[in-house]
Amino acid sequence: MRKLNSCTGPQNGSLIIFGGGSIGFYKEFMELAGGPNSKIVVIPTAFGGELKKDFLTNFKNRFLRQGFKNVTIVHTRSREEANTKEFVQPILEADGIWFSGGRHWRHADSYLNTLAHEAFYEVLNRGGVITGGSAGASIQGSYLARADTKTNTIIVGDHEEGLGFLQNVAIDQHLLARNRQFDMFEIFDKNPELLGLGIDEDTAIVVRRDKFRVIGRSYVIVYDDTRWSAEKDQYEKLPKGCREFYFLRAGQEYNLKELKVVDFKDRKFQNFSKEILEKYVGKYIHKETNLSYTLSLKDESIVLKKSSHLHHSTIFQESESRFFFKESDFCLDFELFKNGKVKGFHSLPRNTYWKRER
Repeated sequence: MRKLNSCTGPQNGSLIIFGGGSIGFYKEFMELAGGPNSKIVVIPTAFGGELKKDFLTNFKNRFLRQGFKNVTIVHTRSREEANTKEFVQPILEADGIWFSGGRHWRHADSYLNTLAHEAFYEVLNRGGVITGGSAGASIQGSYLARADTKTNTIIVGDHEEGLGFLQNVAIDQHLLARNRQFDMFEIFDKNPELLGLGIDEDTAIVVRRDKFRVIGRSYVIVYDDTRWSAEKDQYEKLPKGCREFYFLRAGQEYNLKELKVVDFKDRKFQNFSKEILEKYVGKYIHKETNLSYTLSLKDESIVLKKSSHLHHSTIFQESESRFFFKESDFCLDFELFKNGKVKGFHSLPRNTYWKRER
């Protein structure tokens, strides 16, 4: 039986950690950075070889095409340069940082324990966001999984220290897509105190303070030495030598400090006024199926009815953008316009979008 240390995320700012794949989570990155005019710094250092001007220009253009207007490329192979005020100045002015994929030990070689590393933390302290996928995901943990300079198939390699935006955590990526789900146990043989997080492709965790929430198409695997079941709503400590893990899907949340899944009874629900709740009332259409949800106000609560069902369900408001079904992790994740009006919602964990009818 392993004894895990409590884990911590950034007390200010946010992290987006994704497992690679075709979804870049640019929209979420832009939102947390402050919009298209926010200043973002993109760090391509994990790529191999000499990063020539044409490559860096194309990499920058990738973000410009996504709607970002203030993009700066920051890159060096020199720790000496990473320790200069001139190098870190764009980082100190940034609202968001993006770490590229590639080999994450290259990020560590250039930036670990430098002025640049300190500047990354300052971005979070100011309420900014740090994002990365694949190698850019693993580098955000305190322990570097599969960071060997010879090959990425060595799980405990010659580099073991990450940038540590998540403390006491090892992060692996491309997990199910590359059948990596059993590799993490080799790390725990040497470091039994670590929490393990395995993130599949097209899937991310969004970390705020000491909790993370899953978004995307696939799953996050949690290695916390327990057996957890949403159906049973219970935990069991694993017997010594047992190598198990469990899955979290879009919409589910995990408390890093308490090392447990956040369930319905852990949530703090709000009592919004009738005037606030009225803005959610209306009909919401799913474009692909033409099915609809109707939200109405009853006794100062929002009730929901699906066009294919006869019954109504009361939903509970955790925040202005998130409402939950009773005793469930099913939720409506509302998308709001800048003026606060409701645009539509994502139904999680199925991740279907329902647009409000005008």
